[in-house]
Amino acid sequence: MRLMTPSHRLIFPATRFIYRNADAVVVYGEHVKRYLISEGVSEERIFVASHSVDNNVYNRAVTEEERAALKQKLNIPEEKKIILYLGRLEEAKGLSYLLDAFASLKREDCILVFAGNGKYRHQLEERAVEKDIIAQIRFAGYVQPEQATVYYADANVFVLPSITTKTTKETWGLVVNEAFNQGLPVIATDAVGAAAGGFIKDGINGYIVKERDTNELAKAMQKILDDPQKREDFGKNARSTVALWDNENMVLGFRQAIDYVTTKRK
Repeated sequence: MRLMTPSHRLIFPATRFIYRNADAVVVYGEHVKRYLISEGVSEERIFVASHSVDNNVYNRAVTEEERAALKQKLNIPEEKKIILYLGRLEEAKGLSYLLDAFASLKREDCILVFAGNGKYRHQLEERAVEKDIIAQIRFAGYVQPEQATVYYADANVFVLPSITTKTTKETWGLVVNEAFNQGLPVIATDAVGAAAGGFIKDGINGYIVKERDTNELAKAMQKILDDPQKREDFGKNARSTVALWDNENMVLGFRQAIDYVTTKRK
């Protein structure tokens, strides 16, 4: 969980002191709770506020007209399957591994969509040209939040291939919550907080693969793309999972922490 930049190492003793001496600590996932326990924080003082989005925004019904319009906008034939990434185009997102994994599939029935902006786009375009798959790649640019639901609804699988670096860590990945709301299976690396925190359940609502492992990533995509029943089952489980990770449960974690502190001080 620790980032090892000079500044992080410098301030960590003070940070750990705050953790250990706080009356209560609210965290966004079970993996963070486990980490704090390993740093000497009493378990009874740690409360989980499930990291969530407004599910009502992202689980709306998307019409066939909206889906068709998006495919037309991106020049994607109706019969093509879509592998989706939505987020910033940055090196720490592990997008080169996703592109390489997609290239290794050698499938003409799929399109890989990168939705988002970022300085890494140029490198991805060059890599796609080198691997002779540029015709199967779409760069959608920035996507408005209200339009994101259509991307999720149109896709066959969502991939979040983030990697750990010295300066960054995918602490959660709320795009997973968004995708689950549209019944979209997710493949994520073990560097993603939503995977470490138990939100993504391997073989239940998606797959968890090792970070920087192109072969594992390709195999996971292949499994979902080639098994419509698995995709449907994962999608149903995704909706069931995210229904329990809502704003009400997030607020509950904070309430429990406040109640614990106020009761303790009486």
